[in-house]
Amino acid sequence: MVFKVKYKALNEELLYYASYDIYNYGKLEWLLYASAGAITMALVGWVFYRNIILTVLCSLTGLFYPKIRKKQLIEKRRNVLRLQFKDLLYYLGASLSAGRSVEQAFIQAHRTLKNLYPGEKSDIVSETNLILKRLQMNENIESILKDFAERSGIEEVHHFADVFSVCKRTGGNLVEIIRTTTRMISERIEIKQEIETSIAAKKQEQRILSVSSVAMVLFISIMSGEFMEPMFVTASGRVIMTFSLILLCSGVIISNRLMNIKF
Repeated sequence: MVFKVKYKALNEELLYYASYDIYNYGKLEWLLYASAGAITMALVGWVFYRNIILTVLCSLTGLFYPKIRKKQLIEKRRNVLRLQFKDLLYYLGASLSAGRSVEQAFIQAHRTLKNLYPGEKSDIVSETNLILKRLQMNENIESILKDFAERSGIEEVHHFADVFSVCKRTGGNLVEIIRTTTRMISERIEIKQEIETSIAAKKQEQRILSVSSVAMVLFISIMSGEFMEPMFVTASGRVIMTFSLILLCSGVIISNRLMNIKF
C-alpha cells in the first residue's frame, strides 16, 4: 500500500505522509479477505458439526479475518521498509565516506534507490523523495528524520534519528558517528533477517499441524461414520466437538504468538 497524503503542497505548505500503522482496505480487497475467512470457517464448522445453522454461525467468525489480516499486512510492510532502510543506510554511509554533505548524501542515496527499485512503488523511495522535498522547503533534517521514525514505528529508524539529532546538536564528528551507527544498525537488521529465516520452517510446520488437525477429524468422520455420528447429532457430542474446536483455536493462537517474535 502506498502512502496516503494528508496534506500536499509544493510552495509554502509541507508534505506529510500517513503513519505506517494505517492500512485502508479497498472494497474488493476487504470482500476478498472476508470471503476467504468466512468460507474457511464454514468448512471448519461443517467438519466439526455437520449442521447448517452451526456452520453458518462459524462462518460469521470468519468476518473478523480482514482485521487480523490488516495487522499482518501492516507488519509485512514495516518489515519490507526495515530492509529497504538498511539499503538507505548503506548508500548514506558510502556517500558520507566519499566526502559528501548530509544533504548531498540523501540526494545520491535517493537516486541509487530509484535505480535499485525500478518500476516499484517503494516506500523507501517515497520517503527519500519526501525528505528531499522538505529539505528544499528549509525544514531541518532532524525534524524530518524524527517524523519518519514516528510514522514508521521501526526501532532502527528511531535509533538513527536520535543519534543524528544528538550529533547535530553537540557538533561531534557527524560523518564518522553516522557511518559507525549505520554499520551497527545494518548488522542488527541482518541478525533479525537471519532469525526470521531460521524460524520460517517452524512457522510452516505450525500451519501444517493446524490444517492436519481439521483434516484428521474429517478423515475419521468419513472412514468411521457410525463411530462419529453421535458427535454430530447429540447434545453431549456437540459439546465435546465445541470443546475440541476451542482447544484447536487456542492452540493456533498460542502458536502464532510464540512464532511472532518481536525484536
